[in-house]
Amino acid sequence: MQASHLNKIIFSCILYLGIWQNANCQIDTKQIIKADSLFKTNQLLEAEKIYLQFYNPRYKEIENIKFKLAFIAKEKNDWANEIYYLSSIQAENAKPSISQRLNQISLKHQLGGYEIDFIDQLIWIYFAFFPYIMGFLLSIAMYAAIILLYKKQKNRKSPPAYLYSLSLYLVFIYLFANFPSFLNFGIITKNKVYLREFSSSAAPVAKILSQGNRVTHWFKKDIWTLCYYEGNVGYIKTEDYLPIN
Repeated sequence: MQASHLNKIIFSCILYLGIWQNANCQIDTKQIIKADSLFKTNQLLEAEKIYLQFYNPRYKEIENIKFKLAFIAKEKNDWANEIYYLSSIQAENAKPSISQRLNQISLKHQLGGYEIDFIDQLIWIYFAFFPYIMGFLLSIAMYAAIILLYKKQKNRKSPPAYLYSLSLYLVFIYLFANFPSFLNFGIITKNKVYLREFSSSAAPVAKILSQGNRVTHWFKKDIWTLCYYEGNVGYIKTEDYLPIN
């Protein structure tokens, strides 16, 4: 009897949460549609308020919203926010047009970290052909796994080197699939920031960064963050930059 009553309570809670989440989702969608209409009629400031109010990285159309916010920032001559939104898109779906626009802004405002190099071209290829490359890599892994299973059925032992190589190959596929997670960009938010050789205020300064410069950051150590900037690896204070992904 108690178990039946408990099941009813659990079912009611799940049903309530489902209806509540669906209602919120519908409200958000309606607001985004309203913002899109305002954007199309060039009511940019009103559209921006709604986009920011309901900004959610989990939205299916979040990339389009970021593009629109970047366009609004451009129209407002707000280059800092334009850089932020474009860099955020680039970290998840790099394209030549985005890199070129970021490079234009950086040249105009004398910013660093946006130069287009060979690595950028490789990243463009990665995002453009990811499904095909991933399909090719997985097909090789499946072929190797089938051979392994076939040998097992025939009671044939596979050489340890074969198993070791297959394991390394699977690790490579995992790293390749998660490559965007290594593109941890950050925007410097202060006029003068010191990139130090190690995590201490007494450490020698390797580079002086200014507002708008873009760094690639990795891990934090107390109040410091290890990052890379134009050939220099060092530490900056975590409060001196804004992570964008």
